[in-house]
Amino acid sequence: MYELMFSDLDETLLTSDHHVPPINRQAIALARKKGLKFIPATGRGYEMTREILHELEMDQSDEDYIIAFNGGMIVTTGTFQEILFQGMEYALVKELFDFGKHLDVCMEIFTPEGCFLFHANQDEIDRKIKQKANFKVIEDFDMSFTKDMRIAKIIFQKCDMPYLREVARQMEPLTRDRVAVSYSSMRYLEFNAPGVNKGQALAWLARYLGIPLEKTIAIGDNENDMEMIKMAGLGIAVQNALPDVKEAADVVTTKDFSQGAVAEAIERFVLHD
Repeated sequence: MYELMFSDLDETLLTSDHHVPPINRQAIALARKKGLKFIPATGRGYEMTREILHELEMDQSDEDYIIAFNGGMIVTTGTFQEILFQGMEYALVKELFDFGKHLDVCMEIFTPEGCFLFHANQDEIDRKIKQKANFKVIEDFDMSFTKDMRIAKIIFQKCDMPYLREVARQMEPLTRDRVAVSYSSMRYLEFNAPGVNKGQALAWLARYLGIPLEKTIAIGDNENDMEMIKMAGLGIAVQNALPDVKEAADVVTTKDFSQGAVAEAIERFVLHD
């Protein structure tokens, strides 16, 4: 039987209103009763998952875990006890920030406690509000106040993926071998510390818990899920996943995120194994 299941949140576990649909909640509850550990794995900060963890009934105990910041941090789900943090050096973040401030993007700097938005647009502000994020809009391009903070990641936001991919291409001399680059939600270009990704975090947590990789499942939809889908014993792409993600997966669900793809995977590979 599989013992660990890692699931992306946005466009995988959650519906478009950022909640866990009943069909997924019920399947996860049954799987957990059977002994499965369910691990949310997200690019979000952990403080942006409180309501989701409550919906999953995972917010009362420190026996469960969540992977945040694309693998940059692992905490328990009850009191958010820190298990692992892999942050970025301020000087490197500032280099990325200084490049980005000349672009038509919203830049977001994430710390364990919250995030700061620079050149924010109303659509992104509204999204953060819906996600219950702890965020602050900064009206200038001075990030020096973050110098003594622990920075988990920096992202560029624009609802134009071709534009973001071109930005990433232009930044290659700056980012190569220095930064982990990924994309998510068809609106984010993300930068983490080198070597940090959900797959690396999956392997770390499985080792921490003493569970072999062949007893792990990972499910996701986007490019920042690719490493964990490849790393897991069973990699699953939801029906709405990007073509490259489907290609990397062992299995593709028949349902998309809005129809209960996570429940489909659990019913097929955990409850009916």
